[in-house]
Parts: sequence; structure tokens; C-alpha cells
Amino acid sequence: MKKSLLGIMSLVLIPSLLAGCSGGKPASGANDGGVQTIRVLSSDDFAGFREKAVEEFNAKNPDIKVVLDHVAYDQLHDKELASFNASGDAAYDIVDVDEIWTSEYANAGFILPVTDRYTDEMKQGILPASLQIASLGEEIYGVPMFNDVVFFYYNEELLKKAGFDHPPVTWDEFTAMSKALQEKGITPGSASAWGWSANEGLVAYFAEFLGSFGGKFLDEAGKPAFNDEKGVQALTFMADSMKNGVIDKASINYNDRQVLDAFKNGKTAFVAGWSFYWGELNGSDSKVKGKVKVGMVPAAEGAPHTAATGSMYLAITPQSEHEDAAWKFIEYLGSKEVQKQQSLEAGSLPIWKDLYSDADLNQNFTALKDMEKQLEQVISRPSLDSYNEFSKNMQIVLQAVLTGQKDAKTALDELAASTEQLAANGN
Repeated sequence: MKKSLLGIMSLVLIPSLLAGCSGGKPASGANDGGVQTIRVLSSDDFAGFREKAVEEFNAKNPDIKVVLDHVAYDQLHDKELASFNASGDAAYDIVDVDEIWTSEYANAGFILPVTDRYTDEMKQGILPASLQIASLGEEIYGVPMFNDVVFFYYNEELLKKAGFDHPPVTWDEFTAMSKALQEKGITPGSASAWGWSANEGLVAYFAEFLGSFGGKFLDEAGKPAFNDEKGVQALTFMADSMKNGVIDKASINYNDRQVLDAFKNGKTAFVAGWSFYWGELNGSDSKVKGKVKVGMVPAAEGAPHTAATGSMYLAITPQSEHEDAAWKFIEYLGSKEVQKQQSLEAGSLPIWKDLYSDADLNQNFTALKDMEKQLEQVISRPSLDSYNEFSKNMQIVLQAVLTGQKDAKTALDELAASTEQLAANGN
């Protein structure tokens, strides 16, 4: 989910933009000769670029010293939870927050709202999909560092061989095209494989189907809504598609890497995946290089073409004694100049609208405008204090339906009940 999507880009040679950007002390409050030290805990996404950015920020701001710690994403949540009640070098001024942790962190007071720090330019210029992942209620809790959603990729060459001049627009069309591709022997098996093994990715995939069938996770009162008619239709479609072979029946055991490799080797015609797929699909070892396009996620008739979000943002903790300096660093990493440089060097999707029309970024990246279009229609997984427990429960429920152990309505009703119980227990 958090990889390079422009790994295959020829880097555009431009002067260092980082050095031209403007922008503490440890969370313990220590100073070093009047220098404010800001400690940052980050995932290892784009770690090399962030280390370079820190060096240039520190050189440009001699009164601030940013110290960056980064860990694997799978370790980040637990390390952050441990740090929130710590002090000294175990505490941080800034933490890297996955959108699914916002409610948990914000409601516990682990991160500070920064709504009042946002300039009009930021509010109007940053993509709504980006602002959405850092928001809870009326408050914004940080600045997104990149964009990412589960995009719908297709092999244009294989579709043309089957007689199709466009990607599927609806899920019914996806089904018809998939059957035609298989019946004509253009794909050796099912036309698509999905990463539906029991992990967080499965929840993101369900979010994509839920939204594209017109459903949502929660209603306006914050109560479960994923078990309504649209949610049942979405999950039933997933299960039926796998049962009848439209989708590879082994998808129940696949992860993102396996479905990417199948598509990358020309064995499937469709794949849903994160932005980093683009770089892999156009790499030197890809058998589909130059044949891949990005389409809108198919949808049920009359429903939006929603893609599931999966981004992160930097937030300030109340442990920080240098909130202004911490904000200066966050604002710097989220600036247009640094976002452009990060896209060119690290392969991330920028958060600023107008960068999607930037000539340098579009020069060797033909999917950028198509991805921007998809970013206008997104769905996020629910922001719940008990999200981790909810996700584990949902993975069990989804797998039960996909394997035929339960019907979609029964399973989703049970999940809705357990979700309400979690809320009632204060989890």
C-alpha cells in the first residue's frame, strides 16, 4: 500500500526544491544550545526521501533540529501507543498516523487538532480525498504526506484481443468481460485475482465494493450501515464472483504481492491495487510494460465509482513542547515544492490538486490524470476507537461469506451487532 509508484520514471533533473522551502526540542523538553529538537516517529514509507528532507530542513532552519525515527508499518501502531505515555527519548513531537487510527488517537487525546493552523491555500488546494483522511468531525488532525487508493488497473492489449475498446464501467460489465476473456482463452484462467486473504487489505477491498454498490460503513449517527441492502449486495457479488470463477477462486488465499505478480506476468486482465503497482507494472521485468491503463473502479448501476483510501498523515502530540516548530516541519513536508520532489524521487502521489497538471510529473507518468479522476470518488474505512477489533471481526466475517460458510446478510448483521457492542463497551 505504501510503495513507490513512479519507480520506473526517468527522474526530471531540477534544482533542489527542498533546500528552498521554508519551514523541537525533544518531547522531553530538552534544548541544545537554544536549538529546538523535534522528534518524529514515522513508518518506513519513503524513508530515504524523508531522511534527505530532514537534512535539508535542518540546514535551512538552524534553530530547529528534526530527529527522524522510522519503523516498519506493522510495528508503528504499537510503538506509537507505547510512546504516548512515555517521556524523554521514548516520546515524540510528531507521529505518523494511518487514517484508520484517527478516531482512536484523537478521542484519547494522543494527537492535537491543527484546523486553525491550516491556511486558506491548504484548505482549497489540497485534494478533498487527502483532507478526509486526516479529519474527524469538524477537526483536521494533521497534514497528509501522500495520496493512495486501491486503483483499478487493466491490460488494454488483452481487452482489445477480446474485442473490447474500453474497461468495464459497471460490475455487470466486469463480469461479462471476465467471462469473455476466459472463454476465448485470452487469460489462462479467471480474468482477475484479488488479495482476499485475512488481513487489513481484505477490509479495504470490501470498502471498495461497498462504496461502488452505493453503500457506506456508518450512518449519520455513527451506527453500522454496512449490513443494509447495498452492503449485502456488495458482499454477495464478491462471493458469487469467486464461486463461479469470474474471480480466481484462490483469491481467498492471495495477498497483494501474488495478485500483482499474476497481472504483471500477463496472466490476468484486471487487478485492483495500490498506487505502487504502477511502478512495478512498468518496470524492466514486467511483461505488461506499456500495456497497462488505470480505469475507474466499476460500479453497480447508478452507484459511484469509489476507490478505497489508504493514506497517512503527520500529527503533533500534546507531549511536544515546541508545537510551532513541529508544525513548521509538517507544513514543509506537505508543501507543494516538497510534494513535487517526493513524487519525482520517491514515487508518491501528491496531495495538491494542481500538481496533477504539472508538466514534470506528467512527462513520463501517463496515468497521473486518470488517477486524479479516481481520487475524486473515494471511500474510507470507518474511523472507530475500536478499529483494530472491528477490522479483525470483519476479516473473519468476510472470509466466512467468501468461503460459503455463511450468507452475506446473516454475517453482516452479526458484525453490525458486535460493532455496536464494542462501542457500548467503550472500546
